[in-house]
Amino acid sequence: MRVSRFVAIAAVLCLACSDSTGIRLQGPSFMRAQIDGSPFSLDENDAFVWAVNGTMLMVQGLPGTIQPVGNQYIHMQVADYRGPGTYELEQDATPGANEGIYGVFDGSFTPTASYQTLGQHKGSLRILAEDARSGTLVGTFEFSAISNMGGSSEVHITQGSFRIRH
Repeated sequence: MRVSRFVAIAAVLCLACSDSTGIRLQGPSFMRAQIDGSPFSLDENDAFVWAVNGTMLMVQGLPGTIQPVGNQYIHMQVADYRGPGTYELEQDATPGANEGIYGVFDGSFTPTASYQTLGQHKGSLRILAEDARSGTLVGTFEFSAISNMGGSSEVHITQGSFRIRH
């Protein structure tokens, strides 16, 4: 009986640290994804933001060192954030709606590509855990987005995950 209780308690404690994604609250900040099958990765040397303003959640990752070209970033927002859970990313005509954005800018901060969720281009942001004490947010995401700079090109962001500490 004691062994069963010990195993049950250990299982509960492990579940509090991470879930089936393996992402834990402890550790350095990161953001990873596949952009049309190519790896996108930011680590603790890059710039991350997560903030809640009223009920609006913003999650963002961008390079900490600006290169002459090819600076990729990901930005997501949820208008009615209620804590950990899954939120749909889809922009409509409503300002401040849930959305996912992927973009690229050059060394002068001029956008060279910008895509956002819109219409049939949708996705999701899953907040796995939020720890106000350590200022840490962890989650997963995926979305498809269409160019908002004209044309009909699109990108597909898959296997996204992050741990952001502030």
